[in-house]
Amino acid sequence: MERVQLNELIEKYRKMSDQEPVYGEEKCAYFDRVAGQIEESFDEYLDDFYETEEDIIDSINEQFADADGDYDFNEEE
Repeated sequence: MERVQLNELIEKYRKMSDQEPVYGEEKCAYFDRVAGQIEESFDEYLDDFYETEEDIIDSINEQFADADGDYDFNEEE
């Protein structure tokens, strides 16, 4: 994906994250997290492997699942 497209994608998800009455608090937090992940891995998403928004979102969702799955919320310290 091109640099300009990635910047537009970040902007799109940041705008959606500010629309809590439309999407709800949980979805807005997700959108903000997606935008942050794109920013964090910006250079990675410039790779030709990521041709569409769907490719990037699929990758991010896999990363989130891996990261969230590593933490046991029920585990006592």
